[in-house]
Amino acid sequence: MKYWLHRITGGDNALGYAHPLLFNHHYLSIGWSDFSSDAFVRQVQKEGETAIDSAMQADGWGLPKNRWNLWRFIVGMKKGDIVLVPTSLEFSLFEIEDDVILSNESIDSSVFIDWNEKQAVRQGDGYYYNENGQPIDLGFYRKVKPILYNIPRMGFADQNLISRMKIRQTNADISDLKDSIENARKAYEENKPINLKEKIVEETAPKILSLIEDLTSADRFENLVEWYLKSLGARTEIPSKNAPDKGEGDADVIGYFENIKTAIMVQVKKHEGVTDEWAIQQIKAYMTNHIYDDYHTQMWVISTCEHYSPKAMNEAAEADVRLITGIEFASMILDAGLEGLNI
Repeated sequence: MKYWLHRITGGDNALGYAHPLLFNHHYLSIGWSDFSSDAFVRQVQKEGETAIDSAMQADGWGLPKNRWNLWRFIVGMKKGDIVLVPTSLEFSLFEIEDDVILSNESIDSSVFIDWNEKQAVRQGDGYYYNENGQPIDLGFYRKVKPILYNIPRMGFADQNLISRMKIRQTNADISDLKDSIENARKAYEENKPINLKEKIVEETAPKILSLIEDLTSADRFENLVEWYLKSLGARTEIPSKNAPDKGEGDADVIGYFENIKTAIMVQVKKHEGVTDEWAIQQIKAYMTNHIYDDYHTQMWVISTCEHYSPKAMNEAAEADVRLITGIEFASMILDAGLEGLNI
């Protein structure tokens, strides 16, 4: 399967018909009406570029470079290929339905209607004419299946795809941009526009986590969590490990947010792999023994782990404890910014 870019402007007086042919009736079109016949199609399918060269030279066209656009339309594109059709600020995706190429002789004339609902008429010379008696330079057609209409370029196409859509030739093989096209398709279907910040966080967070794992001890990781809470505006406390009033349980860092009267108790774990339910049990027990009357209290567990055990997740859900993995915390650091970090 290949991916193609194809413009539907056609030649003289063509765009007003080419657009409805595609978007209303699902016919992809190209110009070259001087050669529009089923016999020409059969000859090109049999002989390829040789047939095109012979016909154009015989008709006085010589060998123009843009003849390859017609070759790609008739011979290059195959059933199942994906065609990207750019418009001014958007692009649409279609799938080639079959390997049948229609000419002005064989296309259903009833679909030859412009965007003002004006019917074109095919004359005895084989050309279609508009209501003003002007010939319409469209000559060949392929049936396609719509995939997605009118995907905004800005927000869903990456820079490589945006750049390629600026080429001026009628069509081109853009199979090298398969990933860009499929990513744009997926993002549009899921209504998730390309977001630079999200991409930076997505690609940078694993590196941040790796540095945390390699360069911080358990104590320094607690300091990092404390810095994070301070960066959000909290007054922080690291309870003494041997405080006489500590009682059962454990919280490594507490952040007090005065403006919203919220205290966040955090159990901090520098773990690899999986963090189990013990962390949840520690923070639950600590909260039971430390009630702050003036604050709404939240419980967090922040671990460098990859994930939490099923039992830990069940206990956390029951006790309303927020579980934060290493990659999530790295993303939170990036989101907060690094100003003032000196751990």
